[in-house]
Amino acid sequence: MKKIFILITLLLLTSVSYANRQLAVRNGCMGCHADTEYDAPPWPELAAKYAKFKDQPDAARLQGEKLRKGKLFTKIKAHQKLTPTNATELMQWIIDGAH
Repeated sequence: MKKIFILITLLLLTSVSYANRQLAVRNGCMGCHADTEYDAPPWPELAAKYAKFKDQPDAARLQGEKLRKGKLFTKIKAHQKLTPTNATELMQWIIDGAH
């Protein structure tokens, strides 16, 4: 029974990570944050920068709101178009390592 619980937990964690990568794809984040000619930091760099928020319960929401309002970077239209929920989910994905 314990093995089944562990397997289910791993599958859920994997699907959440995959879902947030898909959220990044759907919102056009990959266009600038992948290996492109843009100056936007790539995912590993963002994950390293935001790892300090890992154990802070409301950090993803707070950082997501800053992202949307242009307080983390200059005002970027793609960031501003994110819904509060999507911004929070994306920031949590980044805080968790953006895998």
